[in-house]
Amino acid sequence: MSQQKDVLRRVAAAVNARRGEDAERCFGDTFVLHDPSAPGWPRGREGVHKMVQSFFDFAPDTTLDILDMVEEGDRVAVRWRVSGTREGAKTIAAIVAIYRFADGLIVEDWGTSARAPWDDA
Repeated sequence: MSQQKDVLRRVAAAVNARRGEDAERCFGDTFVLHDPSAPGWPRGREGVHKMVQSFFDFAPDTTLDILDMVEEGDRVAVRWRVSGTREGAKTIAAIVAIYRFADGLIVEDWGTSARAPWDDA
């Protein structure tokens, strides 16, 4: 099994268990989020904390599910399903992201998300 894929599985497990600090340990100090919908996103630990917190802000019962992972060198592409209950309604978002790793930690994230009304996001 891939160590890089295992890191992403640990992120999902930590978010699902509401252990934000454990998820944050999977990211390097030089983390950069590349997302055109989030210009000016803070870099480093501040950006990591803000990103992990955004999952908890999505819905109080947020669940991250990894649907697919493809690895090539120091990068892993993931198709995620993020689900939760917001204002009494089930909400699902699909995220596709590419993560770059250095020294066993996530240091860059290129991703995009969309609210998805289908069940198999």
